[in-house]
Amino acid sequence: MMHKLLIAAMWAGLISLDITACGPFMVSQPLVCGPLFGWLVGQTAVGVIVGGIVQLLWMDLSPVGVGIPYDATAATLLAVTMASIPEHCSLSQLVLALIIAVPFGFFFRWMDQYARRLNVLVVRRLDAVSDESLPITLWLGILTGLVWTWVRYAVSYVVAMGVIYKIWTRLAYVPRLTRVDQGLTMAIILLPVAGMGVTLELFLSEEPEGRWVSKRRRRRQTDETP
Repeated sequence: MMHKLLIAAMWAGLISLDITACGPFMVSQPLVCGPLFGWLVGQTAVGVIVGGIVQLLWMDLSPVGVGIPYDATAATLLAVTMASIPEHCSLSQLVLALIIAVPFGFFFRWMDQYARRLNVLVVRRLDAVSDESLPITLWLGILTGLVWTWVRYAVSYVVAMGVIYKIWTRLAYVPRLTRVDQGLTMAIILLPVAGMGVTLELFLSEEPEGRWVSKRRRRRQTDETP
């Protein structure tokens, strides 16, 4: 099993490069990476369901500028990994995998925050390079950055998958209470409904750009403040 988790972590690290390191080509969006990763681990249907639910719930997340949002990609990949362990995953187990994986999106967000601080130090070193060696230094810096980012994500996924697997084996295969099992099964219906509420709020509100305008105004006010 650990061998399978290691391979899954390597693929997950490659997909996560699309977030900020290489792209974005939208491959890291849950609706795309869910089915793709599900196909890689042999459970395409699980990937479609998990990716669709996460995409609806976190529709408005995008790593634009200096903002580091919740890592919905990590939550999707981790949930698909756990839900793909059983040969035939029940709906309650699928929801349980998603519930366990969601908190790790905050862990990956925290990891990205510290990674960007390290990137600032690297850029300062590059600024000190002479003009003659600057082109080759930039190419080496880009290549090193891609490799480092993939390794960072892959190692983080290995650790997260190992922790989640221990939790999963304790909860997913024990005799389940009927009411708990029914509640988790009902959640597979209610979660897309909640996600549709998020989507409708984004696209059908009278002023969907209002919050962005208010953010810009606050930034301008902050910049103009001496």
